[in-house]
Amino acid sequence: MTQAPAAIFKIPTESPQPARKAARPARRAKAGRPAPGRVLANGTGRTATRGGGEVIELDYGITVYPDREEKGRWRAVWYEDGKRQQCEAGTEQKLAAKLEKVTERLEADAPNMKLPGAALIAHYLDPDRLPVDERWSRRHADTQRRLCERFAAPVIDAVTCQDIKTGHTQKIVNAAPTPGEGNRVHRMISALVSVGLEGGYLANPRLARVHWQAGDRELPAPRVTVAGESALWVDPAEIPAGSDIGKLGRALAAGRHGERDELMASTAAYSGLRWGELAALTIPQVDQADRVITVDRKVVEVAGHLYVEAPKCRKYRRTIYPRRTPDGYPLAERLAARIEEARGEQQAGTNPLGLIFPSPKGKHWRSSNFNRGVLQRAYLAIGWRDAEGNGRWTWHSLRHVFCTTALFVWKLDPTDVSRMAGHANYRITLDMYVGSTAGVLDRARQATD
Repeated sequence: MTQAPAAIFKIPTESPQPARKAARPARRAKAGRPAPGRVLANGTGRTATRGGGEVIELDYGITVYPDREEKGRWRAVWYEDGKRQQCEAGTEQKLAAKLEKVTERLEADAPNMKLPGAALIAHYLDPDRLPVDERWSRRHADTQRRLCERFAAPVIDAVTCQDIKTGHTQKIVNAAPTPGEGNRVHRMISALVSVGLEGGYLANPRLARVHWQAGDRELPAPRVTVAGESALWVDPAEIPAGSDIGKLGRALAAGRHGERDELMASTAAYSGLRWGELAALTIPQVDQADRVITVDRKVVEVAGHLYVEAPKCRKYRRTIYPRRTPDGYPLAERLAARIEEARGEQQAGTNPLGLIFPSPKGKHWRSSNFNRGVLQRAYLAIGWRDAEGNGRWTWHSLRHVFCTTALFVWKLDPTDVSRMAGHANYRITLDMYVGSTAGVLDRARQATD
C-alpha cells in the first residue's frame, strides 16, 4: 500500500465506521479553532473500543484520539523500539506537528533519533560496533576520536539527532583550519553519517554531502597534476636518486650513532620497510642467507604510548635487500655485522628486545625523537631541508626509492614489487611508479616521423 508523505496529516471528514448510538453529538467549532479533519491526513477512522467516540488510525501504527469535549486534548499512541509511546496537544495542528517527527522515526525505523548527538558520536567510536576482525587500528581509532572531540562534539553534542541538519555538518567541516584537514574531517563526517543511518540515529544521507569552504581564509595554490595519470602518481622529482641516499647515509654516519643510522637509511631505501616496521625490526626477522626480511610487526605511537602490532592492513609480507646498493654501499655485509652487535647487546641486557635499530635506551624509537634528534641535522647538512624546515623529500621518500629501484634497476615484475612493498594490489604499484603516459611522446614521434 502506498504510504502518505510523513509531513501531511488530516483526519477523514467522515468515519468509515458506523457511529455508536451513545456517541456525543457533533459540536460547532469555536471561532479561530480549526474544524476537525484538516490536519491529520489519510488516516482510517474507527469507533473507539472503550469510551465511545471516534479514533483515527494512521500509518506506522499511530492511533489518534480526538478531543471529546469542548476544551479536551488530542492524544496519539504508538509503539516505538518495542515500547508504548504517547503524546498529546491542545489542538489538532499542534498534535500533527509533534507526529511529523514521530512518523519520520517510525518510517526510517530509527528510534535512536531521539538521542543527543553525543550518543551518535559515542556509537561511532565504540569498538564493539564492528566485528573483531574489522575493528579499527589503534592509530585510526585515535585519529577519529581526536577529530570528533575537536570538530564534531562542539557542534552536535547537545543537538538531538533528529534535529541535526546539513548546516551542522557543514559547520563541522568548515571548522578545519586547512583544506587538507577539511578533507579529513569530511571523511570522518561521511563515515559518521553512514554509521548513524545504519544505527538508527539519522535518516538523512544528505548530511554527508558537504565540503570544506574557505570563506575569508587564504586558499593554497591549486594542485597541478599530470594529464592522464592517476592521483597516486609519484612524480620522479619526488624520489631521491641513489646518490642522494648515499649523501643522506654519510651525513647520518657523522652523527651520534654513526654507521647504525646510515645502515638504517639504506635498509629503508632498499628493502621498502615503512618507518614503524623498521623501528620494530628484530634479529629473527632477518634471514641473512637468503637476504630476506619478514615483515610481521610494526610499532605505532598513539596518544604518547608505543604499541607493537601487526603491519598495515594486518598483512605480513616478505621482502628482499641487495648485497650492495646502486651507490655501492655494502648493505648485506653491514646488516650482518649489525645483527651480531644486536645479539651482544641483547645478551648484555642493553637491548632486551633484540632490535636492529634501537633507541639510545635500547627501546623502540619514537618517530618524533628520531626526526628531531637525528634526521633534521642530516637533512640540513645535505640540503634536504632549508632553514624553515621545508623540503621535497622525507623519510617516506625512501620507500619510493625501493619501488623504483626494484622496477627499473632490478627489472622486477610489478606484481612482485607490489607484494614486497605491501601494496594492496599491483595496480597501485603501476599507478604510482609506472604511470600511463610513459612513452607517449616517443610513440607519437615515431608515428609522425
